[in-house]
Amino acid sequence: MEKRALFYLILLLVMSVNPLIAKKSHSSQVFDLGEVVVTEQAGETVQTATINEISIDDIKMQGVQTVAQALELTPGVNIRIGNKGQSDIKLRGFDQNNVKILIDGVPSRSSYFSYIDLGQIPIDSVAKIKIIKGASSVLYGSNTMGGVINIITKKGGKKPHTSLTTSFGQNDTQNYIFNHGASSSKINYWVTASHRKSDGYELSSDFNPDNPKTGLGTDYNEDGGIRDLSYYTKNTLSAKLGYEYDKSELYLSFDYHDNKKGCPTERSRYWEYNNWNQWHVNLVGKQDITQVLSMKARAYYIKHDDTLEDISWDADHTTGRKWFEKSSWDDYTSGGEVHAFLDFGKLSFIKMGISYVKDNHISFDYYDADTFPVTKGWASVGMQPEKEYEMDTWSYGIEDEILLLDNRLTLKAGVSYDVLDPIKATENEDRNKTSVWNPQAGIAFNVTKDLSIYTSIGKKTRFPTMGELYSTLAGGNSSLKPQKTIAYEVGLNNQFNNFFNCSLALFFNDVADRIMRNSSNEYINKGKTEIKGLEAQMGITTPWDLDLGFTYTWLASKDQSDAGETWLDSEYLPEHKAVFDARYVFDFGLSTSFQSIYTGEQIEYDGSDKVTINDFIICNVRLNQNISFTKKMTTDFFVEVKNIFDENYDEGSDPAPGRSFLAGITITF
Repeated sequence: MEKRALFYLILLLVMSVNPLIAKKSHSSQVFDLGEVVVTEQAGETVQTATINEISIDDIKMQGVQTVAQALELTPGVNIRIGNKGQSDIKLRGFDQNNVKILIDGVPSRSSYFSYIDLGQIPIDSVAKIKIIKGASSVLYGSNTMGGVINIITKKGGKKPHTSLTTSFGQNDTQNYIFNHGASSSKINYWVTASHRKSDGYELSSDFNPDNPKTGLGTDYNEDGGIRDLSYYTKNTLSAKLGYEYDKSELYLSFDYHDNKKGCPTERSRYWEYNNWNQWHVNLVGKQDITQVLSMKARAYYIKHDDTLEDISWDADHTTGRKWFEKSSWDDYTSGGEVHAFLDFGKLSFIKMGISYVKDNHISFDYYDADTFPVTKGWASVGMQPEKEYEMDTWSYGIEDEILLLDNRLTLKAGVSYDVLDPIKATENEDRNKTSVWNPQAGIAFNVTKDLSIYTSIGKKTRFPTMGELYSTLAGGNSSLKPQKTIAYEVGLNNQFNNFFNCSLALFFNDVADRIMRNSSNEYINKGKTEIKGLEAQMGITTPWDLDLGFTYTWLASKDQSDAGETWLDSEYLPEHKAVFDARYVFDFGLSTSFQSIYTGEQIEYDGSDKVTINDFIICNVRLNQNISFTKKMTTDFFVEVKNIFDENYDEGSDPAPGRSFLAGITITF
C-alpha cells in the first residue's frame, strides 16, 4: 500500500504540470536510410496516424539494455515473458506476430512463426526506435495489421566518435560495449561490438516458494533466489559502411547476434537455447534523380539458426511431456524493395513501391527414448526426417498526399495489393496463392501553427505463418485465410510553447477471421475481436534542466469465438497503464532519471473461469556523473536500480525480476 500511495502521489503531481519529455536531436548519428518512407523533399511528411519515437537520449537516460526494455515505456505497448523466456510484445492489443518488426527497414524474425525475441537484441547500436500504429504507410508492405516497429541504428557523424562501456551487476552480470564511427569526405562508417553475460535475474525477496501458482510443485517449480534458467550470454557485432555524394547515398550494413540462453521454467519444461544465432546483410541506396523524382532500393539476406534442447537434470526438474531432446531451426529470408517518390509540391506527393520476401524454414529434431512420440510408438529414437517449408510474399503499394488551404489541410489515400505464395511444404498438401487488397485514407488539419488534428481509416491484414499453416504439433491448417482488421483512429498534437506539449489518440480495431485454435487444438479462422483505446501524452521541458513526462493508455479488448456467442475480455491486456518519467541535470554534470510504471489489472482464463492478475508498480532510477578530463575525452560513471521497491509480481506467466543493480563506466573520445 505504501508503494502504491507513493505512485499515486507522484502521478497527481505529474498531471498537475502536464508533462511529456521533449527529445534532443542526435540526427548526425541516425541512419536515415533505415527509414522505409521518404518524406517530402521540403520537409517531414504529415502525420495521419500515431507515431512514437524513442530517441538515443531516452535509451541512455532510462538505462535500458535491450530493445524490448526500451519499448516497455511506450504508450500502447505491453510486454510479458513468454513460454520460452522470450519478451512477448503486444501493441494496442495485437500480439507480436501481427506487428512488423524491422531493423533499418529489414524484416527481423524467424521464418516459421514470424517472430523475433526483442529481448535478444541489445540496444548498443540503436539510434532510435520508431513505432507506427494504426493505418501505417502501404510502403511497409504486408503483415502490418498491428503496426510497425522499426529499429534504426547509428551511423558515423561529422566528428569521429569512440566509446567504451563496461558495467557489472548481480549474479555475475557483465556488459562490455565498444562503439566507433566517423566520416571522411564521402565515406561514412560505424562499428558496434558487445559482450553480455549473466547467471540470471533475482526474484523479489517477497516471493513465496509455497505459492500455488508459481512456487514449488507447480508448472514453474520456482524456489526463489535466482530464477531457474534465466541465464544468458549475448555477443553482437554491427557494422555499417556508406558512401554519400551530392544527391546519392549507398550503404552496406551487417548485423550479427550469437546468443545462448536458458528458458525460465514454464509448463514443466526445462529448456535451453544452446545457440541462438541471427545475422543479416543489407544493401540500401537512394538517388534524387530530379527535383521531382527520387528512388530508393533495398536488398537483404537474413539467416536465423537456433537449437532448443531439453536439459532436465533430476527427478524434481524434469520436463513433464518431452516433445524432443533437441529441436533445431535453420531459416533464411531474402528479399528486396524498390520505392519511387514523386514530389509535385502542394499538388501531390506520390509514393509507389514493390517489395518481395522469400522465407525458407528447415527443422530437424532428435528424439531419445523418453521423448513423448517415442513412448507412444509414433517415432523411433534418433534424428527425425528433415522438414522444409518455403513461401514468397509480394506487396505492391501506392499512396498520394495532397496539400490544400495553404498547406493546412492534408489528404492521404493509398492501397496495397499483397500476395502470399506457398512454394514448398514437406508432408503437407499444396496451397494456392492468397491475395488481399488493403485500402486506407487519412486527413490532417493544422488548426493553428501549434495544434493539429488527424484521422485515418484503413484495412490491414496478416497472412498465416508457416507454423499456423503446417505445424503438425501446433495444429497447422493449410486452409487458413488471412486475419484482417479495419483500423480507425482520430488524434491531436498540441505544442503550446517551447516548454509544453501534449497529444491524444483514440483508436478502434474491428478484427475478423481471427486465427485461433479450436477444441481439437487446430488453427482455424473463427470469431472476432474488438479493440478500442485511448493514448495520452503530456510533457514539459523547463529552463531549469528538469524534464517531466507522463503517458497513459486505456485499452479495452473483447473476443467473440463465434457469431452469437458471448463476448469475453481478452487475456493478458491491462486496461490501464501509466508511465511517469522525470529527468534532472545538475550544474556539476550529474544526470538523474526516474521512471514509475503502473500496469493495471489483467485477466486470464482457467478453463471457463476468469482469473484476475493483480496490478503492480515498478520504479527505476539512474544516476550518471559526467566528468570531462579534456575537450576530446569525457567519462561517465553510472549506477542503475531497476524495480527499486523489489515488487513481487507476474503477468500470468513467470515470476518477474525483483530488484536489480548495475554500475559501470563509459569513456567517450
